[in-house]
Amino acid sequence: MLQSDDELEHRRLRHELEQQITSINSAQIGAVTGTVTKLAFSNVVKMVACLRARYLHTVLKLGKECNGDCITTEAALELSRLRQAYNEALEGFNALEHAVKRGYLHLAD
Repeated sequence: MLQSDDELEHRRLRHELEQQITSINSAQIGAVTGTVTKLAFSNVVKMVACLRARYLHTVLKLGKECNGDCITTEAALELSRLRQAYNEALEGFNALEHAVKRGYLHLAD
């Protein structure tokens, strides 16, 4: 199927904009982060896993200790704090992973 001139122009423009977005993001992110090593990336993964493990450990511990009853408000607030920390770290990792996948930054050895 042949594409019309308008469709070709639209694709060309979209490709041009994608290149511009990648270039701007690469420059801005690279200026702030500097070189990101595979070790630094791995450390972020470990940090998120540690926070996830801490949160899940606490959930299981509270479930065991409460014997099916309500937990204290203080325990619930601590659980909320742990969940927030995990979610925040996960969001940071997702942003980092997105930047790598989009080519905004490259991991160095």
